Amino acid sequence: MKRLIAGSVFVLLLVVGALGAVGYAKYRQIQAAGAMPPPPEMPVAVATMTAADHPYRRNSVVIGTVLAPQSVMLRNELTGVVTEVAVKPGDLVRRGDVLFKFDTDLESADLKSALATRKLAEDALARNQRLKQSGAGSEQLLEEATANLSRSVAEVERLQALIKKKTLTAPFDARVGLFDLHPGQYLAAGSELTELSGLADYLNIDFAMPQAVAATVGVGDAIELVLPSSPQELASQPLLSSIIAVDASANLQSRSLMARARLENPPTTLHPGDSVKVRIPYGPNVPAVTVASTAVRRGPTGTSVFVAVETDGQLRAESRPVVVLGSDGSRTWIAEGISAGDTVVTDGSFKLSEGRLLAAGETR
Repeated sequence: MKRLIAGSVFVLLLVVGALGAVGYAKYRQIQAAGAMPPPPEMPVAVATMTAADHPYRRNSVVIGTVLAPQSVMLRNELTGVVTEVAVKPGDLVRRGDVLFKFDTDLESADLKSALATRKLAEDALARNQRLKQSGAGSEQLLEEATANLSRSVAEVERLQALIKKKTLTAPFDARVGLFDLHPGQYLAAGSELTELSGLADYLNIDFAMPQAVAATVGVGDAIELVLPSSPQELASQPLLSSIIAVDASANLQSRSLMARARLENPPTTLHPGDSVKVRIPYGPNVPAVTVASTAVRRGPTGTSVFVAVETDGQLRAESRPVVVLGSDGSRTWIAEGISAGDTVVTDGSFKLSEGRLLAAGETR
């Protein structure tokens, strides 16, 4: 029994000794680690740019509608049956080109009768003129013959006008819109046939200006048009245009004033009926500096940018609150917080915190 107890105590002492040795080894490792110098600080890779002076002018962005210089919804003036469709949807036509024809059989028959009546009236008038000259005719008969001829001529002209109205031609150079017409189709007067959009080297843009903007701009002032970006494009380049007309009165509900701009040599991707963003600069220029829009960070504490500041020969991040005046998507104008010449972090700022070491890329 004593031997069993002694053995157990010996085993216990061995276990305790082993644990103590392990603990001492760990303690020495911790002490050695604490005595080692801290690891070198790893810089954060960022891209930077230099803030530049650039005056800011307030602007208002509204939606404008693209309009063709000439546009008309083609309708038939007279009831009739379509006999000829001379164009296809999307065709380009010149002024005077035949587009559609309607049945004129009845008018043509009436015209032949009217031409015969006019011929008889002409002969009767000539006969009465000869009789009057010879003294055998009366003034009353001559006047009646003259009136009959006038009525006959008017009837011929009326029928010719009816026949002409049943042949629809292009009133100007245009592109034909979509339609669904075919010979034999009966149409009531005033039916919509197709839309014609005039061909020109410019387009009109109609847009509504807020009252505060309309008070400071007018005919001749420059504006910018921003077209929708395609999926392959990062951003659309604005197109320069100018205001050519302003409406005479404001809208009673919105208090906005309609204006029209003229866009010379529009891109082929822009069509009548499209919508575009219209950026209207107004008011005086305000001193400001510009930075890339990617440099601006917005959060619960406000708007800020990170600036690369040299400290002890190293670049470190410094967060600065800023006052933003506006942005065009790629650039942002800042009134307070940074100055021209400051090195601003544009890409990688989401990885930064105050005082972080920077590995700045090429400054632009």
